[in-house]
Amino acid sequence: MKIKHVSTDPQSMSQDGGKILKSLQNNHMPLIDLVVRESLQNSLDATIKSQDTTNVDYNISLFKTKKLAIRLEELEDTLIDRYKEEEMYLSIRDTNTYGLTGDFESTDIEELEQSNFHKLVFGIGKNQSQEGAGGSWGYGKTSYFRLGNGIVLYYTRVRKENDYEERLIASIIEDPKKEECLLNNKVNTRGIAWWGRYSDEGDQILPITDEGEISNILDIFGIEPYQDKETGTTIIIPFIQEDDVDTFIDSKQLFHWEHTLEDKIAMSVQRWYFPRLLNTTYQEFFGSSKLLCKVNDRLINSYGELEPVFEVYQEIYNAALRGESKDNSIKVEKITLGQNALRNTKEAVGYVAFKEVSQEELQMLPPNNKQSGLAYIGVRDKDLLEKNMANIIAYCRKPGMVVEYSVNDKWLKESLPIEEGKLFLGFFVPNSEAVLIDRYVQEGYKNLEEYLRLIEASDHANWEDNVGYTIVKRMRDYTNRVIKNAYRDAEKHINTSVTSALSRKFGNLLLPPANYGRSSNRVTERRMREGGPRRRGADISISRVQHLDSKTMEIGFKAFIKEKRNEVFLQILTQDGRMNHESWVKAFDDNVPFPFTIENVNITKINDNKYSDSGLQDKIKIANIKELTKIEIDIIELKEVDIEGSFTMSVESNQYMPSLAIKTV
Repeated sequence: MKIKHVSTDPQSMSQDGGKILKSLQNNHMPLIDLVVRESLQNSLDATIKSQDTTNVDYNISLFKTKKLAIRLEELEDTLIDRYKEEEMYLSIRDTNTYGLTGDFESTDIEELEQSNFHKLVFGIGKNQSQEGAGGSWGYGKTSYFRLGNGIVLYYTRVRKENDYEERLIASIIEDPKKEECLLNNKVNTRGIAWWGRYSDEGDQILPITDEGEISNILDIFGIEPYQDKETGTTIIIPFIQEDDVDTFIDSKQLFHWEHTLEDKIAMSVQRWYFPRLLNTTYQEFFGSSKLLCKVNDRLINSYGELEPVFEVYQEIYNAALRGESKDNSIKVEKITLGQNALRNTKEAVGYVAFKEVSQEELQMLPPNNKQSGLAYIGVRDKDLLEKNMANIIAYCRKPGMVVEYSVNDKWLKESLPIEEGKLFLGFFVPNSEAVLIDRYVQEGYKNLEEYLRLIEASDHANWEDNVGYTIVKRMRDYTNRVIKNAYRDAEKHINTSVTSALSRKFGNLLLPPANYGRSSNRVTERRMREGGPRRRGADISISRVQHLDSKTMEIGFKAFIKEKRNEVFLQILTQDGRMNHESWVKAFDDNVPFPFTIENVNITKINDNKYSDSGLQDKIKIANIKELTKIEIDIIELKEVDIEGSFTMSVESNQYMPSLAIKTV
């Protein structure tokens, strides 16, 4: 690829690479968090409107240095001399998105400023004009150049009328004043350059569009080109030195998810995007896509992979989004500002939902022994972590990226009567479509979402009124006041969840705690209220578990069945409750297969007698149905019976915790 150095015209106002890399001005957030926030935001902004999910894959792997070096004019010898034979790269690939659309050949500035390709590759600080988008293209993307050695490759496929076009271009931004800079700082005094092909006139650098040449470059990284009707964008960041990522964090104080780049990315995705991760409530409310994200083919989702604090937080977010809670432990309060904000003074400026969360719910107690929920959101204060006590208010706009976790700060400074060792988790969701008063509208803020988008910092890390208005300040103050009044005026209710008998007795049997971190559970029919006659319902319990291999185990069970037809079925334990095969398919469609199946069902005993000696073989019929996730047991001419048996369970994914349940049909 041919190189083009940035202009050295002394009258140009352009900054050099060093100043651009510092322009994000965020030194309190880990670099990988900045990369994840920026990349996911760009992918979500570019989602095709009709798509159900936005798919984003992060991949970390190795590539041959020489194969890339010979493609980058003027850097071949430098890269080969400076780096090992194999180096690491990170690729960020999205699908179900439009790709980097727009003209790249025009010389008309106004036309280029409407081009997403031009703004991402060449523009610094170009504002997004799309409604609900994430703010600025330019400053956030500088995190890509800070993660590696300054080289970034952009590959995209877009639809053009009735055809498709692939585009690939490379860029570098580095500090020209540093001794280890790659570019010759005597030739390139600004530390900025691009690699591609020159226009016919020879003065414009353009992306490569030849599919064969692009395929050869992608092959360096083992990346497949987009196929068929696929469109999207892939960012490739080579020469990543994992030990240098997030160097401002003390390596002796790392949490277990901070030792590998893969785990750092997976945690960052959860931390900042749990509102969008396969969240059906979000999709139904906004009519937008859910986020389906993988890290080295590991699915990050809200059913089994999310850390407990984010599972709880997604439910709190959903309650604030709806303006009402389906869970008695989550309270929701309407926030209004009265005069000088919204055109309709009685309309909500937003809703805040909140809940007190115990160490048990955060799985901090044995055998799970997880960190404080504060650690997962990025808090490193040892005193706060040990006490596991703080007031946390998170907030976000319509795109669903958490802007900030405000810990004992402006959103809620008040001391609340909270039980020792519990976290107060709150989430504020603004009423995006609320129309502002005429004075604000005339200033260009047509609704609350637009106001918050335009005042959001370039790294999307906070909201601060910086245009002479006080909407955000008042939202914080009123939220603080409403929560304080809720504790002062309303009786505090504590809901204690009762762990089922199976969980108590067989807590660690179903799957190893190292993989799952949760105890197994069972579902039985509820007995009649205390004081009335008791009538035993169908129930089932696990008697033994034997691992046959890494993907298969034999489960022994005891069951009490009655009244003709009974169904024994598998469920997945989630923060929302239990999901059977039907609810799983409804939530995921065909995106994610149900992770457990039942096969080889055997009955060994009936009423404490051997099955072969019971004489009741013809009275009990067993069928394996529903995608191998359910067993039908029919009893004929019998009222009730105790049975013992076993089945083999295949495990397709160790990201989830199964539960065995029974019901009488």
